[in-house]
Amino acid sequence: MEIKKYEELIKKEVSTVIAKIFNDKPTLPIDVSKGERVGDAISKFLEAEFVKYTRQHQYFRESESSPTGRTKNPWDAQTYFEIKGQRELIWIDFKAVNVDNDNSNPDSGTPNKLFELMFKHNSFYLLYVVVYYQGLGEGLGLKFVKKDEVNVKPIFLKDVEQNMHITPPNQIQFNVFAKEKYRTRDEFIDFFKNKLKESIQRRIDNAVKKLDLIVHGKYSVPKTIFKEQEFDFTILKEMNKEQEDKIRNL
Repeated sequence: MEIKKYEELIKKEVSTVIAKIFNDKPTLPIDVSKGERVGDAISKFLEAEFVKYTRQHQYFRESESSPTGRTKNPWDAQTYFEIKGQRELIWIDFKAVNVDNDNSNPDSGTPNKLFELMFKHNSFYLLYVVVYYQGLGEGLGLKFVKKDEVNVKPIFLKDVEQNMHITPPNQIQFNVFAKEKYRTRDEFIDFFKNKLKESIQRRIDNAVKKLDLIVHGKYSVPKTIFKEQEFDFTILKEMNKEQEDKIRNL
């Protein structure tokens, strides 16, 4: 089987399972204020249901939901995709998007979990499963809805949009609404390596800039902290002197 067809089959089967869940349970008794995110609660629901719906599945084996109370688990659900004796571990990360929140773009986790999947478990496929929901009004819960004619959008990390980047806090960030870009596994390894390199270089450049400012007695802070983003340490000394003078004059 061609690798691309193999990957498309995995996504198709996951989408079919989630679509069945939505067909059976199109609403949830979870209240949503306009623009509010309730992704964690939806994710927990989908984890449990995915396990139930794949107990007697043609391809999925030994599905599990994330351990209760473990907030840093690298997957929401995991399953084995088995076909003709080939057995592949799949990590699923559910991303629930509120369609009333135009700026909604959920966090996508740390690169470390991909390395754990590849090196520790000798597997490759981290699958984001994007679903869409909308609040029904106060006390009425929510309903699962479609966006761009689909109610489930499965995205392999290997195929995320070209502008994916890794933030300074070491979080993968990409636009879940953007068009996917298919990559072979080898192409993705190079792509991911370059994204890590770019992220580290940005941190180095930022650190060098901050070091240069400190050498010159200055520093850069958010404007929410100080009226100007860049301040001089002499300001702190002046403030301290003023306060100490007041104390001495008590």
